[in-house]
Amino acid sequence: MKPTMRSALRKGLIVATVVAASALALSACSGSNAPAKTSDSPLLIWTDATREAAFKAYQTAHPNVKMKIEVVDSGAMLSKIQLANRVGSGWPDVVFDPTTNEVAALSSSLFNYAQPLNSIVPKDVQNGFSTKNSICTIDGKLYCLQNDLAQSILWYNKPLMDKFGYQVPTTWDEYKALGVKVAAEHPGYIIGAAGGANIWYDFLWSSGCPLADVKSSTQVAINTADVKCTRVADTLDPLLANGSVSRLSPFDAGVNKLAKDDKVLMMPGPSWMGEFVIKPAGGYGMPTGTLAAGAMPTWPGETTNWSGAYGGGIYVVSRHAADPTAAAAVAQWVSTNDAYQKTAPTYPAFAPAALEWSKTITSSGYYAQDPVPVLKDQASKINPAVGATRYQVDSTVVSTVVASIKSGGTIASTLPDLQSQLSGLAQASGYEVVK
Repeated sequence: MKPTMRSALRKGLIVATVVAASALALSACSGSNAPAKTSDSPLLIWTDATREAAFKAYQTAHPNVKMKIEVVDSGAMLSKIQLANRVGSGWPDVVFDPTTNEVAALSSSLFNYAQPLNSIVPKDVQNGFSTKNSICTIDGKLYCLQNDLAQSILWYNKPLMDKFGYQVPTTWDEYKALGVKVAAEHPGYIIGAAGGANIWYDFLWSSGCPLADVKSSTQVAINTADVKCTRVADTLDPLLANGSVSRLSPFDAGVNKLAKDDKVLMMPGPSWMGEFVIKPAGGYGMPTGTLAAGAMPTWPGETTNWSGAYGGGIYVVSRHAADPTAAAAVAQWVSTNDAYQKTAPTYPAFAPAALEWSKTITSSGYYAQDPVPVLKDQASKINPAVGATRYQVDSTVVSTVVASIKSGGTIASTLPDLQSQLSGLAQASGYEVVK
């Protein structure tokens, strides 16, 4: 799922919903074991408009399965599940949630919604996902199946890099050195942008900065003084100062103009960025034969060139379903079926389906060189140091780190405030915070 396609950020914090849900916890538990329907009732599906086609495809392929498919505003999903908890009925059997992080709330005792899938989904299917659904696993229990990935890669303008004689950096130290060189030799050109939530998803996450290092459903590590946070500031602050990394969001109209003026050399960003931001005329509008995909650079001291993940959606099965096996079969099919996933808009999380999806990208003729090998490799390198939490990291990063970047300040100066704010949100969500 592409966050910038539906909105830059979910405006309300998950923690606010969780705190409100605490008032319902006792009443929710009192009705939590009652099935939402009798076994001969249709499976109730909640989805967004994009994924509606997937569920309709399942219904067509399985005409004997009764289904009721409803398109639901994803921003209202948690509150609607709260209402079902309160009245003791009305839970959907399966939901598609475009906000991956919400599995932490849905699996918690405050919502008591998500059904563990460890013993329902076959182990070989579980192992077929590029990330092994690590973001869906809490306290050893698998609570969702990922639909798509948004692994970070290093997009770059190949003809422009060749023209200037620049090499694609393989380490962040090389990236920093290139930014210094670009500022001196070609002022006005950029090798990235950091003025949006991407500073979290593509930089801090890929570095493993512990802002959401989930130890269990009740404990999380947050430590902005960790070197995995400070090395991001050390790398980007000088480049923000010299202008080689823009203080705008990668999705800002100003960056679109720079791209159209052929002044974007590189842009770290998610896997969907090529097709949905860089290629379209309404975005960067890079001509055919220009765009190439480079591997993410390696952070100092690391042996793996980690990605972050800016997006990705999940399928969650209800523990209230009268037939959880039938409900899980739907979630498994829509997340793994080749016939559907090969036409999906974003990179499938299920590796065999991703191979089918990739054929369209390889044969498109748009890219300067086939991006699929890089996309495939980075799909298995989304840094597992970040887990799903009942508080949102992105909006807090935006209100602290991004606010400083946009006002001409530094990343380093914001890290103590980020520590304080995230710790408070985590504690309000029921976590013990450790460093």
